[in-house]
Amino acid sequence: MSSRKIISFTDSRGNPLFSLPDSSFLRLEYGNGDCVCVFCRYHSEEQVEMDGKCRSIRQFAKQMEKNGIRYRPMSETKRKGGREVWQRRNMN
Repeated sequence: MSSRKIISFTDSRGNPLFSLPDSSFLRLEYGNGDCVCVFCRYHSEEQVEMDGKCRSIRQFAKQMEKNGIRYRPMSETKRKGGREVWQRRNMN
């Protein structure tokens, strides 16, 4: 039996979007075409650690919706075979 934790991402209303295994990457896509890859670690059912900062999953979703930033699992991006350009952005 595996003890690997799963991070369940939701929208700001708590509706399920997708799950991500602990210690995986999340892709953030900005309206101007920039992309960022953030390292995610399971913290609790309601919180995730992103690049070392603990965040509420629903608050993160609310912030992304407000700023027009799309997010999805990194593995989904790799399957689509697109060209990757990563730039660091402040998510605060």
